[in-house]
Amino acid sequence: MWRQWPGVKPAQERADLIAYLRTLSDHPLPLPQRAKEAPAGPRYGGLPAGEGREAVYFTCRACHSLDQFTGHHLSREGWDELLDEMIAMNGMAAPEPWARELMLDYLGAYFGEREDRDWAGLPPGPGREEVYYSCSACHSLMMVTQQGLSRDRWDETLDWMVEEQGMDEISDLALRDLILDYLSTHFGSG
Repeated sequence: MWRQWPGVKPAQERADLIAYLRTLSDHPLPLPQRAKEAPAGPRYGGLPAGEGREAVYFTCRACHSLDQFTGHHLSREGWDELLDEMIAMNGMAAPEPWARELMLDYLGAYFGEREDRDWAGLPPGPGREEVYYSCSACHSLMMVTQQGLSRDRWDETLDWMVEEQGMDEISDLALRDLILDYLSTHFGSG
């Protein structure tokens, strides 16, 4: 049965794909001049810059949201085993050997095993542990830390999560204040 591929809709993802494909050519054609710049925003979904980022982004994003794999912290060997599992059990197309090596190096370097708990990069401060356990139960912390909300908006978001998403209510008001203070201090609207 024939199915038409819907393409890459978000403009930034399309631009990233074109930029990546151009790196595969020894003589890339020049890009047309654009009257208007692409909207500003994180490139490659916010993945850290490094060799292999594009291979990871375009291979993994074919089927997964970034949150589904950036929350893992595996050794290089663990990432290698996970790729084998995805190929064998989920029908993933096997990356070319050179791309696989780039991906494994990148994933091992940026999403490798952690010696000590680093709280997923959350800055130190009162409430860090509580935010880590409350938010990472359902979300990647990257998603949480990019919100940039005022304390009132964080408070409304917690209410919404309880009412609309089934989150357990934080009935301890001191704990809720600690979480709200931490979020608004470190990830507030400025």
